[in-house]
Amino acid sequence: MKFYGFRRPDGTVGIRNHVLIMATVGCAAETADLVAKNLYGAVSFINQNGCGESEKNLQRTRDVLIGMAANPNVYGVICIGLGCEINRMDEFIPMLRVRTGKPVEQLLIQEEGGTINAAAKATKMAQRMIIEASRCRREECDLSELILGIECGGSDATSGLASNPVMGLVSDAVVAAGGTAMFSETVEMIGAEHLLAKRAATPEVAEKILERVRFREAEQAAVGDDVRKTQPSPGNRDGGITTLEEKSLGCIHKGGHTPVMEMLDCAAPPTKKGLVLMDTPCYDMLSVTAKAAAGCQLIV
Repeated sequence: MKFYGFRRPDGTVGIRNHVLIMATVGCAAETADLVAKNLYGAVSFINQNGCGESEKNLQRTRDVLIGMAANPNVYGVICIGLGCEINRMDEFIPMLRVRTGKPVEQLLIQEEGGTINAAAKATKMAQRMIIEASRCRREECDLSELILGIECGGSDATSGLASNPVMGLVSDAVVAAGGTAMFSETVEMIGAEHLLAKRAATPEVAEKILERVRFREAEQAAVGDDVRKTQPSPGNRDGGITTLEEKSLGCIHKGGHTPVMEMLDCAAPPTKKGLVLMDTPCYDMLSVTAKAAAGCQLIV
């Protein structure tokens, strides 16, 4: 069970070879997107954060941004900031370099005299980096180096009978080959958390699974909300799912049958091989972003 991948400085393996044009603050997101759309080999994503955040929120933003840059599918990064944000470039870039060891370039829109000049300069930086990336060659890698992310989307009454069990078999195959499989969305474990806890590799992992589910339920209750009023979603109900527990029992099938090795914090990279869970919101955009930031090269 082999695949051909791109070996990175930190030893991880990518199945893609992108140059990431990354906005370090929401104010630069349009500029980063403009640059990426005009270059083959470049990608970007919309970052809405990086300013107007509490210290704790800023740390989460930085963790996710650094995780996206560290993803093995990324060769190098062009960071674009505004210049007056709280996610200061002179603080952020050293963190990024330490974590990734990849080529990193940076610029600030205000220092370049505006969006047009900044986009032009970033485009030239990215063109040079894309040429560098094109010199990378794939090498044969073992499936044990793959981190597979698995995400439910638009679940209906058949999801727990067909697509999720199929992905569970895929998960089992990846784990059997020494690799890692990951799923998340803590709220979509409610009603099935006891089954996941029984599969935990250690009592500590079991307790963390149960604690995270309790915390997410209590978190919504603390603001006068009930998770069972938002889950299942309208689309789930239209598809025939009637309760959150029914949805959860279907969702956990995508984790197959192997032991749960750890319960990760949101966007944290796994420290163990095998099946791992991640504590994330039950919104696909946020959940998939967290998996990518944790190092998943492939998300199904």
